[in-house]
Amino acid sequence: MTRTPRELTVVPPPAGPPPCDPPRNGPPDGLVRLRFADAIALERAAAAFGAGSGPGLGEAWSDPATLTLQIPADAGIETLRTVLAILDAAAITSESLTVHTHELDDVFAAFTSLT
Repeated sequence: MTRTPRELTVVPPPAGPPPCDPPRNGPPDGLVRLRFADAIALERAAAAFGAGSGPGLGEAWSDPATLTLQIPADAGIETLRTVLAILDAAAITSESLTVHTHELDDVFAAFTSLT
């Protein structure tokens, strides 16, 4: 009995990312919220934190109605040091600094594209 060689068929991988990749637009790890005494301090802080001004910091946005600046961040110690250093370098004092991490509802909304 003689054997004949079989041909192997090469199947290319499917196009696109593997189905188990995490979503690309997931929520940031946390949010640093700074509240200021007046609109002038808020404007100065918004300028100081413009365009993701440090490692672990996202693009900040301000809310003039509440005099707050919100910065998407990883909420770690180094990030808080960076935030404080930026405030110090710009000679800006905030009335309060709070760190917010995501609750289950926030994560669900981000992963299911609900707002």
